[in-house]
Amino acid sequence: MTPAPPSATTSASLPPIPSQTAPNPSTAPKPAPKPKPAEPVQGSCGTLTAASGLTLQVINGPGVSCADATGIVGAFHQRIAGRQSAGSDEPVSETVDGWLCVSGAPAAQGGTSCSKGEQNVFAAVVPVE
Repeated sequence: MTPAPPSATTSASLPPIPSQTAPNPSTAPKPAPKPKPAEPVQGSCGTLTAASGLTLQVINGPGVSCADATGIVGAFHQRIAGRQSAGSDEPVSETVDGWLCVSGAPAAQGGTSCSKGEQNVFAAVVPVE
């Protein structure tokens, strides 16, 4: 009788089926961070008519949207209507929604500046051509 060859046994183990493994928190995909709202780009926001009748070019400062900048300057000039003529040599100031605004002397082509904390809005007089 011939002895039977020893049976070959494999000691290597097979990996578990993926559906049977618990997810590893350190390798699980992480949710994408929520995007921050885009910061308003500083620049020209269009024109509006000042209380003096001059045309102003509104310029928003960092962190201020054009809509907010135009709204602040517009509301300020509505409040000071009748207090500053086009030939005036005097500045006028007023607070609008927490913003301190100052309109320079129109006779000197003074523009408007508004500030609230670290935020600023400007409006330059557009030269008449």
